[in-house]
Amino acid sequence: MRKGLCAETQSVMHNDRDWLDFYRAAAMEFDRNKLPASIDVAEKAIQQRLRGLPIALSKEHRELRDALNSLAALKRML
Repeated sequence: MRKGLCAETQSVMHNDRDWLDFYRAAAMEFDRNKLPASIDVAEKAIQQRLRGLPIALSKEHRELRDALNSLAALKRML
């Protein structure tokens, strides 16, 4: 997990695939007390990446939407 995970997402994203690290961290978080914050950071990173994509129908766009849907399902399980 990246240092500063709960910091402002914009300040910790360094490349186009950083969202995937945040998503994986949230998906693998076993501490129910930390999970909501981890999901929030991942959602923000994904939203930021979505805003940066030039084409909405790209493969990465679909991956990002799938990740958001998975995080939403995880949130409902809390």
